Amino acid sequence: MKIFALVFAFSVFAFGVAMMRIEVTRSGRAIGQLHNEVEVKRARNQYLELEVLRLQSPQVLQTVAQQQLGLRRTLPQNVVVLED
Repeated sequence: MKIFALVFAFSVFAFGVAMMRIEVTRSGRAIGQLHNEVEVKRARNQYLELEVLRLQSPQVLQTVAQQQLGLRRTLPQNVVVLED
């Protein structure tokens, strides 16, 4: 009976250790996937920040204004400055 109790206790302990290892492995994979997701999001964010800077440049704004909106540059003699 004593041997049975020892074998049972050892089996429960071994099962617990195995379950902990499985959980640690699963958690490690989840952490790895989250790290990859964070890196992808950072790279996308960096790309979008650069795209914003590119789109804010005067050359791109002028091109968009001309091609998509049909706007043209005003001649200096047509500019009227109003003073307070």
